[in-house]
Amino acid sequence: MVIRVGTRGSKLALKQTEIFIEKLKSELKKSGENEPDFEIIKIKTKGDKILDSPLSKIPGKGFFVKEIEEELAQGKIDFAVHSLKDVPTEMPENLVISAFLKRDPPGDVILGMTKQEIALSSEKSKVKIGTSSLRREIQLKKMFGKNIEVIPIRGNLDTRIRKVERKECDAIVVAYCGVIRLGFEDKISDYLDPREFLYAPGQGIIAVEARKDNELAIHLSKLVDDKESRFLGTLEREIVRKIGGGCNSPFGIFSEIKKEPGGDKEVVLFLKFCAFERNISYESYFKLSDFDSSEISECVREICEKVEKDIRRTF
Repeated sequence: MVIRVGTRGSKLALKQTEIFIEKLKSELKKSGENEPDFEIIKIKTKGDKILDSPLSKIPGKGFFVKEIEEELAQGKIDFAVHSLKDVPTEMPENLVISAFLKRDPPGDVILGMTKQEIALSSEKSKVKIGTSSLRREIQLKKMFGKNIEVIPIRGNLDTRIRKVERKECDAIVVAYCGVIRLGFEDKISDYLDPREFLYAPGQGIIAVEARKDNELAIHLSKLVDDKESRFLGTLEREIVRKIGGGCNSPFGIFSEIKKEPGGDKEVVLFLKFCAFERNISYESYFKLSDFDSSEISECVREICEKVEKDIRRTF
């Protein structure tokens, strides 16, 4: 039996697919189940074809996943592996996120200069910082002021690093999780506090997608599904869906689960919606006891109702 796993052809996408397959093999070995063969299918997406435009300028949604989802829906592949932040909140009816892998650090990092170096240099001249994310651009300008120039930059992480080395820009801001997965930690100049410099909803989580009617794929997914990642990933995506904005909108979030001494768990959610027409900052605490589906749904409902009410009252 061969399990076909679809993904983009980028180095990061392929690495994330390898992480999923190795994790699944490990869990199958632990459970004593037979291990199938795996075949990685590279699929080119709209986002891979359009390289001369910032992500915020590409029309539509799901430009890193749509073509892969089409192959999945047609039964040409058994799994699709994505960065959760790239998956639209509205999904095809017959598909489901079957596994949320354990989350890597979700924040952003700077390569090329430290925060202090950027602040000092920007007092004398323009500092060029590369990113294709409008969310990052908004927060960078708020953090460092107007004397930075944001340079649209796309491509693999090593390509972006070379742009810094060739002085095409002074620094780049990228997701910490991608740096970890590709082994470029030694290139990090500084860390952006995720409580202050908010990350994209779902960032740091590898998402596995399957057809709802594929019983084997659903079963295998359960072996690698991480309860905490599923909770936070679902929560963050649902807030985006309720409040407004897609996976390529400037929407920043911070959420974490803290264990209390008594055994209960608490989700701390910091939500910030960054849009040109309005700027919403929201923070709240919610107590939880478990991560089953009813708890997720109930917590999401309560949070979204409260956030929507606060937004209506404020604006």
